[in-house]
Amino acid sequence: MTVLYNQIYIDMVELKRYNSEKGISYKLKKIPEDIGSLGRDLNWKEYINDEPIAYVKIIDNKTINFHWYGFYNKKTKKREFEEINFNQETNSKEIVLKLCPN
Repeated sequence: MTVLYNQIYIDMVELKRYNSEKGISYKLKKIPEDIGSLGRDLNWKEYINDEPIAYVKIIDNKTINFHWYGFYNKKTKKREFEEINFNQETNSKEIVLKLCPN
């Protein structure tokens, strides 16, 4: 996933499924190899843990809600890099993804 274009690209792995609400939480899989100067300044070793960084909820077969929590620093016990610049029309932290018709 692109967290910050031309700076931070991460791999996520499923952490937990919430079947009752059709949701999946994700954690950081590993320290990214492809990071720019801004990404090099982040505490990657502290972000590798079992805290979720993102949550996906399936609304229907054409709509998914994506929520970015930010990286969890296990040393400080705080979220970092919570702001992410997805192109969207609202200021909501929840991003709505829609299937485009062919």
